[in-house]
Amino acid sequence: MTDLVIGLDVATADVRAVAVTPDGTVVARAAAPLPPPDRGIAGRTEQKPVHPDVAETVLAQLTAEVGGSAKAVAVTATSGSVVPCSADLVPVGPALLYDDRRAGEHGSGVDPALVRTAPALARIGWLERHLPADRYRHVSDLVVARLTGEDTPSDTSHALKTGADPETGRWAAQLLDMAGVAESQLPRLCRPGAVVGGLSARSASLTGLPVGTLVVLGMTDGCAGQVAAGAVRPGDAVGVLGTTLVVKVVASRRVADQALGVYSHLAPDGCWWPGGASNAGAGVLRSAFPDADLQALDLAAAQRGPVRALVYPVARPGERFPFVTPDAGGWLRGEPADRDEYYRALLDGVAYVERLALDVLAAAGAPSRGALRAVGGGSRSRPWARIRATVLGRPLLVPAEVSSAFGAAVLAASSTVHHDLATAVDSMVRLAATVDPDPAEQPRLDDGYARFVAALVEHGWLPPAPTKNPDRSINSDPIEG
Repeated sequence: MTDLVIGLDVATADVRAVAVTPDGTVVARAAAPLPPPDRGIAGRTEQKPVHPDVAETVLAQLTAEVGGSAKAVAVTATSGSVVPCSADLVPVGPALLYDDRRAGEHGSGVDPALVRTAPALARIGWLERHLPADRYRHVSDLVVARLTGEDTPSDTSHALKTGADPETGRWAAQLLDMAGVAESQLPRLCRPGAVVGGLSARSASLTGLPVGTLVVLGMTDGCAGQVAAGAVRPGDAVGVLGTTLVVKVVASRRVADQALGVYSHLAPDGCWWPGGASNAGAGVLRSAFPDADLQALDLAAAQRGPVRALVYPVARPGERFPFVTPDAGGWLRGEPADRDEYYRALLDGVAYVERLALDVLAAAGAPSRGALRAVGGGSRSRPWARIRATVLGRPLLVPAEVSSAFGAAVLAASSTVHHDLATAVDSMVRLAATVDPDPAEQPRLDDGYARFVAALVEHGWLPPAPTKNPDRSINSDPIEG
């Protein structure tokens, strides 16, 4: 099966991989855990930088199942996780993960404007001041470098909030100056989907894949989830509902709005994917109900129907999209009668954030049309999918494979097996379900959304006319979320 493609997802808790045929059939899966992140005082979130080692272990497990042959492998990872390295790319300190906030703490020495504009570069600036290194790389860069045995470029998707300009393929010199980092300390840049080398003899011996297996630059996990959903044509929209919520649309031009947390990734085919990453998401459910049977609560929430109580559904303070408010915490309006009603209010609240995100994107210049494609672990809940469809007033299309690893495999195929990204999506992405809105619940959820937005305005997190400012959306380009 020499045309198999492999998607490798370097997440926070583990590394996962899938082997996929050119028609989208998953023939093998593998995973292995990563060390738990160290979350401490002063905003610290760091992890032992063993990601390349674990990635090779997972690939060895996977290839043992498929006979040790594949056409290509692509890597996706969390966005904004960075590692200090020696000149030969050996980690010399921990990986600072995407939610490490030490650069934004008082006395960090990092310009607050840089924290807002390019948070991953701000983390590198913090490292340069406190744990200086010869080189700085994203977690995805280290995995790709290990596979090829070379100092390969970083894709502009993983590097977006480190200050990369995807349009020019260059680092933003002004931002590097703010960080106190030299361009020579960062990787070269390349567009996602580029073939950057072949598997080295060393990595081949450890993984069981043939020497020279093509290595393809991927995109961030949120973007890979978008590929898995099949949202790659202008006007398509996707909601990636995992621990947090990522909402993106596909546009023919670059769209961004720093005040609302909107940024744009450049896709392999030249389209732009404006969107943002909210801190709201499914993680709030486990935070609020750590030992509960969430499937049972989903069913109870569906039976309960829309509730009057409103919740802003974040597990800890801070919001980055569809508005930017560092101290925005979860709030509750109205007193739920019981646990089931509170749980339903959380489900509704995440759906309201998703609708606001699409409204913000439309007003910024990136309207979407038709059904929303829904991926991420939270999209496996049929009751929640029905709530989201009803709040949005549009169907949800749930693909058969919803993982970022699968999206990375599609990216690998788009550069090596199929002609382009759209052809790969058409050949590989299959739908598992279409979930339509519930007309009986729509009026109450529309009312709930209006009250939700009004509450955000009252908190000062949204202006009274929050979303429409086309001049700003066209001319600014944040690297956030």
